[in-house]
Amino acid sequence: MINGALARRYAQALFKIASETSLDPIDNDLRDLTKLVEEHEEVKNALLHPHISLSDKKSIMDKLLGEDFGATTRHFLYLLIDRKRENLLPFIQREFTQLADEARHVVEAKVASAIALTAPQLDNLKQAIGRMTGKDVRIVSEVRAELIGGILIQVGDRVMDGTIAHALKKMRVDLRRNSERPQEVGVK
Repeated sequence: MINGALARRYAQALFKIASETSLDPIDNDLRDLTKLVEEHEEVKNALLHPHISLSDKKSIMDKLLGEDFGATTRHFLYLLIDRKRENLLPFIQREFTQLADEARHVVEAKVASAIALTAPQLDNLKQAIGRMTGKDVRIVSEVRAELIGGILIQVGDRVMDGTIAHALKKMRVDLRRNSERPQEVGVK
């Protein structure tokens, strides 16, 4: 709970700076930085290790970031390192992206399916969700074979489950519920 509140405060402060300068590049930088840290165990260990000095952490991250990252994002990361809050980076990134999406009137839709969806299918989904929400839509697609077929869509806290796995589960529950009641055979 404390981490969530701290992450929100850092994200709001960065958002205030970003909205005065350049929102999209900072949002992209934060996403890339979080991805870099989460996907590379060595980077994560170096950044979060308590016995590595703050200046060494900054030096390591500076070399890794190269010229690809903007000054605002770079200085923000250094601030997190100085305050020993680098562990909040993924939470801050999520909060910042939500704030940025609200400002741009964008909603993120997480789409899961048993097989990869084609570009026209994703475009149709994007248009349908856009009509439903009245906002621009960013689709994050993933393939999950356990869904068997169909599609699972999550937009904010709303979930639309049209998967075969869900239908089978519902059918199983209905059959169990009906099998517990005594059956009347031969009654007309």
